[in-house]
Amino acid sequence: MTNNYFENREPKAPDSDFFSDGYRHPFSNRSNRLIFGRACNAVVLLLIILTVYGCSNKQMRNFNAIPSFSMGYVNAVIEIPAGTSREIYYNEEQRMFLTEQIDGNDRIIDFLPYPVNYGFVPGTFIDPVMGGDGDPVDIMVISESMPTGSVLEVIPLLVLYFQGDTGYESRLTDPKIVAIPANPRLRIIAANNYEDLFDNYPDLVDILITWFTAYKGQGVHELRAMGDGDVAINEIRKWEIRRF
Repeated sequence: MTNNYFENREPKAPDSDFFSDGYRHPFSNRSNRLIFGRACNAVVLLLIILTVYGCSNKQMRNFNAIPSFSMGYVNAVIEIPAGTSREIYYNEEQRMFLTEQIDGNDRIIDFLPYPVNYGFVPGTFIDPVMGGDGDPVDIMVISESMPTGSVLEVIPLLVLYFQGDTGYESRLTDPKIVAIPANPRLRIIAANNYEDLFDNYPDLVDILITWFTAYKGQGVHELRAMGDGDVAINEIRKWEIRRF
């Protein structure tokens, strides 16, 4: 007699709690799925907390405690990203980056936005007793836009001296360092020194001078002198207040 048991039996629908190979699915019941869901939520919450803490920690960092020099390079702290029109500055007392206020409103420059990343060399102080403005040495970094609070190792190519608008008269007390990132991948021009800059990009220097003598209005800033990268480094060392 022929056994038709297997031939006539309809295939049973597979149990949803099992894989096709017979192993039980780890989230086959409601309790396991609930535990898994809570674990995922906890991970997401932890990531959010770490992100917020990282941003807050960056804001509360004492950027002026960073050394002026690092591994043979100059350190630069970015306050105003390239392409920005707001006047952002680092407040050392609050350890925060703030936007300058005029009559309770953000100060927006009435000109083209900053053509370079603008900031300061940490650990420097231009002493008012010596005719300075009481701020760190200014530095501009030629690169793509960098976020506020970025710290970059840079190579100074040039220093520009302006007679400023705060009453000090000496032409050597308002230096602005022009630099490129030490990291070649962050550079946007093929210039490694003062000579390369003027040979390959003379118009770039003219643009920077024109911008800084015009962004606060005609006649407010006046270029008085300039120097090469070595002069720029000596200028930083002149105003360095912390020896690390």
